[in-house]
Amino acid sequence: MLTGKELWAAIIDRLLGNESLREQFFADSEAVLQPYNLEARDIRWFSRIRTLADLEKRQQEFAKSTLSGSSPANVPTSKGVLEGAAAEDETIRVVNTGFSSEDEPETPLLAERPLLISTLTYFWLEVGEPIEGSIELVPTALPEDLPPKARLQVALFGFQSEFELTPTAEIGELEVQEDGSAVVVKDAIVPPSLRGANDLLDKRLFFPVKTPPAAGKHHLRCNIYYQQNLIQSRLITMHVSANPQPMHDALVSELDYNLSHSLNGRQLQGMGENRLSIMLNDNGNGTHGLRFFGADDTAQKKELFKNDAELTEGALQDLINQARDAFRKVAWGGGLYDSSKKYRYYQNVTIQQLQKDLVLLAKSGYRFYDSLIKQLANGRSGARELKKLMLAGGQIQIAAKRAARLVIPAALFYDYPLDTSLAPSAYKLCQGFQDAIRSNAPLERCDCFQGKCPSHDDLETVCPSGFWGYRHRLGLPLDIAGAPDAPVVIECPDKVEFTIGVSTDPNFRERPKHEARLKKLQDDIIWHHADTRDEAIEAMQETSPHVLYFYCHGGLSGTVPFIHVGDPTKDRGITPDNLGAYDIYWEGRRPLVFINGCHTTALEPDSAIDLVTAFVEESAAAGVIGTEITLFEPIAVAFGEACMHRFLVQRQTIGEAVRGARLNMLKSMNPLGLVYIPYVMANLKLV
Repeated sequence: MLTGKELWAAIIDRLLGNESLREQFFADSEAVLQPYNLEARDIRWFSRIRTLADLEKRQQEFAKSTLSGSSPANVPTSKGVLEGAAAEDETIRVVNTGFSSEDEPETPLLAERPLLISTLTYFWLEVGEPIEGSIELVPTALPEDLPPKARLQVALFGFQSEFELTPTAEIGELEVQEDGSAVVVKDAIVPPSLRGANDLLDKRLFFPVKTPPAAGKHHLRCNIYYQQNLIQSRLITMHVSANPQPMHDALVSELDYNLSHSLNGRQLQGMGENRLSIMLNDNGNGTHGLRFFGADDTAQKKELFKNDAELTEGALQDLINQARDAFRKVAWGGGLYDSSKKYRYYQNVTIQQLQKDLVLLAKSGYRFYDSLIKQLANGRSGARELKKLMLAGGQIQIAAKRAARLVIPAALFYDYPLDTSLAPSAYKLCQGFQDAIRSNAPLERCDCFQGKCPSHDDLETVCPSGFWGYRHRLGLPLDIAGAPDAPVVIECPDKVEFTIGVSTDPNFRERPKHEARLKKLQDDIIWHHADTRDEAIEAMQETSPHVLYFYCHGGLSGTVPFIHVGDPTKDRGITPDNLGAYDIYWEGRRPLVFINGCHTTALEPDSAIDLVTAFVEESAAAGVIGTEITLFEPIAVAFGEACMHRFLVQRQTIGEAVRGARLNMLKSMNPLGLVYIPYVMANLKLV
C-alpha cells in the first residue's frame, strides 16, 4: 500500500492523466481526495495545489514517478464472449459488474463462488469491453453516440438487515468519452492496495460492502443516473456462506429497470435534469423499497442526495387508498363512485369550500409524505435534506420497476410543515395564494410556487404550493421489457395531427363543445375522429398522430380493463389485448395517449395500469396520461383543454403542461387537477 510521497506522486500522476478528474479536483479537492482516506497532513499538502502548473511542478519534484502503467495492480482484462457482438474491429462497450476481495480488489471473484459471511469485500462497476469475471446476467451494450462528457452517477443501495454499506462510499461518477468508454471522475472509494493503480482506478468504480453474518441469499441494488434521471437499475443477488462452495449463479447482476434500453445519446440529452428521482420496487419479501437520488444545484457546489426507505406492501397500499379517498371526498363527497354522486365543483365555488378541501388534501398528502420520510435510512437528517432539496420547483422522476402495480400519488405529496391534528376551523389559507388567485398574473409567477411562500413555516396555514403536483414537473415513466426506449421528443415540424375517440353517451353533454375547442387549437390541425369502436381501432391502425385522445367511459370485463368508445349500449370495449390482436403499433411517430375517462372507476390506476402498459409495450406509445380517480366532465374538459393547449400550441414539455393545467384549474378555484397521472417522461415535447 502506497503512503507518503509515493502516494502523493501516484495521485499527481492520476490527476495529470485524467483531465475530467483534474477539473473536479480544482473545483473541490476534498471530494476527489476523500475516497483515498488520506491523513490530515496529506490533505494539507494537496490543498496548496490550485493550478495545472502547480501539478506539473509537484510531479517534477518527485525523483520517481509512479505512473499507473507500471503498477502491478494494473491487470489487463479479457474480452470474453458476448452473444451477438459486432466484428472484432468494432469497439464493444458494456456495463460490467462484480465483486473482489479486500486483499486483491483488482481481481474479480468467480461468479460461481458465494461470498464469505461478515467480510469486507468490494462491489465494482466498469464500462468497457466485457470482463472475465463480470456477473452480468445479460451484458448490456452501450452505443457510441452518448453525449460527449456526459456524467453518469452510479449509486449503491442496500436492503434492510442485509449488506452493510459505507455511507461516504455509496456514490461514484463516470464520464462518457467520445469512443463510448467511461472514465472515473469521482471514486466511491480507492482500495488501499490500489492507490497507485491509476489505469484501473480511471475506469473501474469500487464500493466497499460488508457481507451479512447470516448465510443465505442477499441483495444490493445498483442504479445508474444521468442528470438525476434513473436510466438503469440492477438487482445484485449474492449467496453468502460460512463455508463457500462453488454453486451455479452464486453472484448475479440482473438489469431489471431499463428506461433507456440502449442509453441512446440523443434521448439522454433530451431528458432534462431532474431535481429528484424516486424508484419504487417490490422487494419480494412483502415490502416495497423507495430509492431516492437527487441533486441540489442551487448551492454554490452541486450536492447529491441519496437515501432509501422501506414500507410493507400493506402500509403502502393503505396510504395510497387514503390519498384516493381524499380525492373522492373533494370530488363528490366520498365513497366509491356511482351515478348518484354529485360533482362538488360545478359552480358557485366559494373560497371557504376551496380552503376546506385544500386542508383535507394537505393533511392526507402530508401524512403520506411523512410516512415515507420517517423511513429514510438516515432518519431525521435525511428528511431535512430532502425538504431543503425540494423547496424550489424542479423536474421529478417517479420510476416504477417493471410489473410494479402500485402507483404513488406523488402529486398529492405535501411537504410544508403542518399540524394535522387541528380542528378544521383552525386552519388558514395562505394569504399570498389568495392574493394570487385574485390577480391577473398566472400562478406560476406567484412567489409561493417559486419556493418563496411566506406561510411556509406556519403549521396552521395551508398553501397549495406545498403540493408536489403544483410546485414540480412530475413524470412517471414505465420500464416495460418489450417496449422501445421512452422518447423525449415527438417530431412535429409542421402540422399537429390529432386522433380522438369519443363516447357518444348522451350524458356527456359537454363533449361536442369540448371537441370543437380541441379542433380549434390550431387552424390547420390534422383531425381524425372516431365515435365507434371499429372507427377507433381503424384510426389507431392507420394514423400516426402526435396525440391519441380518448374522451370516454371505461369498464372491467372480469378483471380486464377496457376503454369504451361509441354507443355505451351497443359498442364493445377496447381491451389491452386488442392492441396486439389488431396490430396497433406506431413504428415512426409515437403518440402521447391521453385517457380522459369519465364516470367510471374502471380506469383508476389499479385497473388501468394494464391499459397503460399495453399502449406503451404493444403499441409503442410515448406515454399515457391517466387519473387517480374517475372524472366528472368539467374536470376532464378543463384539464384536457389546458394541457393540450400548452403541449401542442405552446410546445411546453408534458411535465410543464400537466403542472400548468393543474394551476389553471386552481386559479379557477378547483384543486382536482391533482388527480392526473403522467405515465411519461416529464421532458417529452413536440419539436
